[in-house]
Amino acid sequence: MGKSMRLDHVKRYVSWQIKMKTIFTNGCFDILHRGHFELLKYCKSLGSTVVVGINSDESVKILKGETRPHFSQEDRKFALETCKFVDNVIIFNEETPYNLIKKIQPDIIVKGGDYKPEDVIGNDLAQVKIFNFVDGYSTSSVLEKKNNDFQKYVFDIDGTICTLTNGDYEKAQPLLERIAINNKLYDEGKQIIYHTARGMGRFKNNRTLAEDKFWSLTHKQLESWGVKFHGLWLGKPAGDIYIDDKGKKDENFYRN
Repeated sequence: MGKSMRLDHVKRYVSWQIKMKTIFTNGCFDILHRGHFELLKYCKSLGSTVVVGINSDESVKILKGETRPHFSQEDRKFALETCKFVDNVIIFNEETPYNLIKKIQPDIIVKGGDYKPEDVIGNDLAQVKIFNFVDGYSTSSVLEKKNNDFQKYVFDIDGTICTLTNGDYEKAQPLLERIAINNKLYDEGKQIIYHTARGMGRFKNNRTLAEDKFWSLTHKQLESWGVKFHGLWLGKPAGDIYIDDKGKKDENFYRN
């Protein structure tokens, strides 16, 4: 490149050099969110070809636990391939992408987070650039929000939100302060389910007979007491948090 090359020629030459670079990044990419796309956009700004290495299902389980991934490796690969910032997606089965990086021989490795370049896998094979995560966007925060939003609370009725009556259920009186606390959870988006065993003992666990006698009575009581709920069960449904004599004690729950 001669000294007399015009400035605009220099700019085009530098731009061409940038465009010819291969950029590599890797991760689980289990639940895609804005933080991922900002990372991939940054990668694309550094070169012409962006290669993403994603952990196989087996390696995700090793790194994140048995409940992960939420999406299979083929689904995750497909999702990334539809992103305009990505040129190639490769699944790797090892815990680290070192062998994959050796095969690809990228010019730059991009890692998201608060890593130091010298701590990034493959720093001896290519230049390393660190991309700071976007505040508020991470797979962990997305999953935490999802779990909080969709938590299912299962409440017993007698002795929990109304007085005990020794089987004389028509005389049950509402515990309005507790009902107000439960209603607040409902308003916050939690799923609220009430369950009862009313009539099950009297009818020797015959659900049909118990429902005919006591389900409609209980439903009307909840409505008259101003209880907000998503479901009423005769028996015990699946849930995340139980407030009854077999789960979290009601006196402890309402003390907090």
